[in-house]
Amino acid sequence: MNFFAEILNDNSITNVILVGVGNMGRALLHYRFHERNKMKIIMAFEVDDHPSIGTIDDNIPIYAISQLKKHIKSENVQTAILSVPSNKAQEVANLLTDAGIKGILSFSPVNLSVPKDVVVQYVDLTSELQTLLYFMRKSN
Repeated sequence: MNFFAEILNDNSITNVILVGVGNMGRALLHYRFHERNKMKIIMAFEVDDHPSIGTIDDNIPIYAISQLKKHIKSENVQTAILSVPSNKAQEVANLLTDAGIKGILSFSPVNLSVPKDVVVQYVDLTSELQTLLYFMRKSN
């Protein structure tokens, strides 16, 4: 098992950042990624004047978005979860890619324009719910 785990790089924990600590973001902060999937949110970011700035939620520090580049470089993070309003998603994606992020999991329902070396995975909860309802109706 150890041999295959090393080949698949399964022994390491992937550090992830979260941008947007609204309702969805807070739920993600409290989700135990590292206990299930060897991923760990190590820091979160929110707009500079947000009341959560400077606090720690579930052992995860919340920083101002203006500090993004500095903190990403200090931790050498390449993966981000994006849970910001749709009208801010592209602006934040630009900040993330400029700071060196190479993978984005986006909960914002807009297609992001990113450099070719950046991978974006979209999570569309509306589409997932519609798919569930479709299969529920088909099984009746």
